[in-house]
Amino acid sequence: MTQPEPEPFTRSLERMNLFQEPEARTLIADLGLPPASRGLDVGCGVGLFALWLAEAVGADGRVVGIEPSAERVEAARDLVGGARPGARLEFRVGDATKIDAADASFDWVWCGDVLHHVQDTSRALAEFARVVRPGGRVIVKESQLLHGLLLPGHPVLERRLRQAEMEWSRHEGGEFSFEERRQRTPGWLRAAGLQVEGFRTYLLERRAPLPAAAREYIERVVFERNWGPRLRDRLTPADWEQRSALCEPSSPGFVLDDADYYCLYPISVLVARR
Repeated sequence: MTQPEPEPFTRSLERMNLFQEPEARTLIADLGLPPASRGLDVGCGVGLFALWLAEAVGADGRVVGIEPSAERVEAARDLVGGARPGARLEFRVGDATKIDAADASFDWVWCGDVLHHVQDTSRALAEFARVVRPGGRVIVKESQLLHGLLLPGHPVLERRLRQAEMEWSRHEGGEFSFEERRQRTPGWLRAAGLQVEGFRTYLLERRAPLPAAAREYIERVVFERNWGPRLRDRLTPADWEQRSALCEPSSPGFVLDDADYYCLYPISVLVARR
């Protein structure tokens, strides 16, 4: 089966954010961020979470989003930069391990689905602790600390796909895969001298007929990108054939067309205090 051209990673980030939006807004509300507070979004991606955080702190608050990639900073400005005045929502090029901000200059720091990408985790967390005020919060969000369910009725194949994905991620994760790095988050926070005071997991549940944002995320990001050609050499021919039969839109057995399809997807939020 012919594979489509991969889309820009910024588009994949946008799809993931929109898939998570209902629960994302809920978990942000549950944080009770103080009105008029000043926050830093480390690894802001395309800016949607920064926008939702800015909405939560109100007209007198401010959120600064940083990204090491100028391309993603421009993508964030293009997507949401006009939604709030510049004084309330700003995007800059920045490095999680060397944040260009004074000590204690933020009331809270948010890092969503990014910390597991940072090789020097301890240095990044030391920077988070430095720029947040005494008593302020460091909030780390990680998707799928616990595995989601995206191929209901096919648990063996899904386990093999996730194992292949975990092994593939070692090229960026270094000693540990992304999955292993995500699961070490509480210990890394404690080692940085931060006290974990909250740990909550939200479960996204989607059923057929899928909302457009869910269908697009699962089809284009999970099936096409995450479980696409990059995993082929890590699967047996039989597993790849079954994966293609279930995950390719052109297949008669495309799982997202099943009237009984559903998925479960966990998001965990850890809140630590300086």
